[in-house]
Amino acid sequence: MKTEQIFRKIYQELKEQVSNNNDVFLKEYTIPSINYDPDNENIDNKYFASGIVMELDRMMGFFENKIYYSSYKDKYFFSNNEEKTKERMITEINNDMPKDNISKEELLKGKLFEKVENEYKKFENELRQKTPDEIIENAYKLTAMDGIIGELKERSFDLDELKALLKQSDLLEEFYEDWRNSGGKLCESVQYPMENTIDVIVENYEKNKLEKMKNTR
Repeated sequence: MKTEQIFRKIYQELKEQVSNNNDVFLKEYTIPSINYDPDNENIDNKYFASGIVMELDRMMGFFENKIYYSSYKDKYFFSNNEEKTKERMITEINNDMPKDNISKEELLKGKLFEKVENEYKKFENELRQKTPDEIIENAYKLTAMDGIIGELKERSFDLDELKALLKQSDLLEEFYEDWRNSGGKLCESVQYPMENTIDVIVENYEKNKLEKMKNTR
């Protein structure tokens, strides 16, 4: 099945779900991407994961943003209850870990994903309250933030980085501003400015930790 066909299937099934049932629902789909399934010859015209997210965001607009989704790798979870999708995403992350040895890094990485997803949704909800012109003006930022989240999901982190990033308020906004100030464009990778941002956040986190230790002596 081609990616476009998968999108049509998702749209039709969600449309039927919304029309026929007012109860809380949760639906799951797999959309193979170049990122996570590069060797699968059975899927034609595969998208990058970031392209899939952009198409799904556009699709959600047809449902007046009353349906929410979260994702982990190539699995996507849709519901009319936002918390349901987040819970399912975290469950999937935990299920993907070795059952006998779940590392603290993996647990914190799951929390990091949840943090940036929440910040993204918050910004998205704020946009809905703005005028059409303001929404158009901020569409670029929304797309850039989506790319940043995709890059974060691809990256490996050590424990100190995860602790520092989880302490940082408005983390997604911080990544976006640093990327924009570096002259970033949507066609360019966010990877290098992101690395610089992480280094600065970790450095500040370590300094603050040392200061607190000195003050407690």
